Amino acid sequence: MHHRAWTTPPDRCDLTGEVPAPDHARGGAARSRARIFRAARVRASRRHAVTGYHDARGAARVCRARSRSARMMRLHMSYEPAYAAGGVALFARLAVAARALDAAGLVETHPPAPLDRGVLRGLHADDYLEAFHQGVEPLASSQGIAWSPVVRDAAYAMLSGQLAAARHAQAHGIAMNLARGFHHAVFERGSGFCALNGLALLAHAWPHLRVFVIDCDEHGGNGTEEYAARLPNLFNASMFGTRFGCIGHARSWPFEVRLARDGADAHLRALARIEALVVEHAPDLIVYQAGADSHERDPKGLSGFSDEALVERDLAVFGMARRLGIPIVFVVAGGYQSALDVARVNEATVRSALQVYAA
Repeated sequence: MHHRAWTTPPDRCDLTGEVPAPDHARGGAARSRARIFRAARVRASRRHAVTGYHDARGAARVCRARSRSARMMRLHMSYEPAYAAGGVALFARLAVAARALDAAGLVETHPPAPLDRGVLRGLHADDYLEAFHQGVEPLASSQGIAWSPVVRDAAYAMLSGQLAAARHAQAHGIAMNLARGFHHAVFERGSGFCALNGLALLAHAWPHLRVFVIDCDEHGGNGTEEYAARLPNLFNASMFGTRFGCIGHARSWPFEVRLARDGADAHLRALARIEALVVEHAPDLIVYQAGADSHERDPKGLSGFSDEALVERDLAVFGMARRLGIPIVFVVAGGYQSALDVARVNEATVRSALQVYAA
């Protein structure tokens, strides 16, 4: 796979949890990084002036022509069966997606190592972490899913996979964690089927990295918005159809998008504004939440994204990361259609990632 020069070259990324300091923390390379972002800003402004960001649709046509080369590639994916917690339908459907992705030859699956729970210290309140580990109610089930050791271990496995995928992305440009259940969890408790905030985890675990979350779920990422106020290296842009408490602040930007109300290009206009924020804040890592519940047939969705609109969304985000040379790790999220329908949406996201990075 051909990549630009990433912030962290492969020989500087190990498997111990340590990610090297980014350019802006290493002094001598800061001027070079600033020049890169100035050039990216100029390119972005020229492209937007000419195309109004409709290039995502053109990219969809181009990517179909690239499908042959994309099929020859496999995406690095963190996943293990423990993610699909037994008896919990929301998590069990991850196994359906994993089988579909593997059968299509789209991914290389990498089971994560057991989580070192020490990395969670300070991410959530101590009493909540202890309650979630030991099963002490009501906090243990505060996410809205009945606690069990299997549910707990699924959350831990997904967080370990998040760290592993982010390390791989830092070294190689892109990686996926086939996980869900992160962005509603707040400091004191779980919320909205999210026990632990695996999006904020990366900024918490690596405070020397500037982490920019692009959350494109049907429901606004209220938990990550709260963490962006707590962690000075975390930035959050949330594009949603259902606000879910997101109001925005100095490092978090809400974008409510409902295509039937706002127009067929509303998501592309919002993503153009998000790209401008990414360029302005020069992150070292993009974390993309690719929600399936924005689909027009999702029973909980108001965004109204067609299959084509979801592809446009995914291509815009992956294309942004590649053009700017910023590593990206992504997760799936949401999706309340049948497990097969959600797996189909997840597969389309992976295909979009491969098509962009096959160029």
